[in-house]
Amino acid sequence: MAASTDARREFASLTAREPIPLARAALLIAGEEYPALNVDHYMDRFAELAREAEPLVHAGDDTVERVQLLSEFLFTQKGFEGNRDAFGDPRNSFLNEVIDRRLGIPITLSVVYLEVGRRLGLNLHGVSFPTHFLVKAVDDRGELIIDPFNGGAIIGLDEIRARLAQIYGQPVEVHPAMLKAVGARQILARMLRNLKGIYTGAADWPRTLAALDRILMLDPRALDETLERAALYERMECFSAALSDFQSFLALAPEHPNADGARESVMRLMRQVARIN
Repeated sequence: MAASTDARREFASLTAREPIPLARAALLIAGEEYPALNVDHYMDRFAELAREAEPLVHAGDDTVERVQLLSEFLFTQKGFEGNRDAFGDPRNSFLNEVIDRRLGIPITLSVVYLEVGRRLGLNLHGVSFPTHFLVKAVDDRGELIIDPFNGGAIIGLDEIRARLAQIYGQPVEVHPAMLKAVGARQILARMLRNLKGIYTGAADWPRTLAALDRILMLDPRALDETLERAALYERMECFSAALSDFQSFLALAPEHPNADGARESVMRLMRQVARIN
């Protein structure tokens, strides 16, 4: 319990400022599930991967070749791959498990790719593409879009359009915002939203709450999560905490479509808290 508390405390400290160290913060997310996790050990594992990859990747003449060589190293030589057989396994979202098992989902494999590639001097960024996280490499000649879940394949605009059409059920034009670089804060929040979805589906309310707590550390103005946590607190009979979150939601978004329902919840919870007190 103490180790989990320490992980939460350090996560809160790291995410209260910029820049957020992506890999360390992601490992601290895992630290609540694995209280004995040694974060420094796994940070050293990233450094070891980069040292091992360096001679291979630096043999490339340009960004395209170096990206291809990094992908060959991670996905062919080291055996990292997408876990298609058990995509919803929460271990796919914990960076220690991804490193140990060499299995992950798009976002965690992307974090591995970013962390190793950046140590090798590649200008890499996360891309919060709909339903499937990607990476892009940027140099003075342009951008390359990379899919770590599919072996680090470089994907072009035609493939991106095809993926969007599959997601939305109709042809969709590619807008620059769809391929916009996102920072550590957004990446960590998306990782936690994946976990939140897994735990909600399993009706694991304590873990759902833990995910919501950390999303709101990253973005205290996240309306959906504020409202969701309020409802979850009420479900768990934490009435004062629920009241506080509903009130925070209304302070942030008094004209929100769900504001009337939140006001009704505030009145109900005020009566409930008064009875308890």
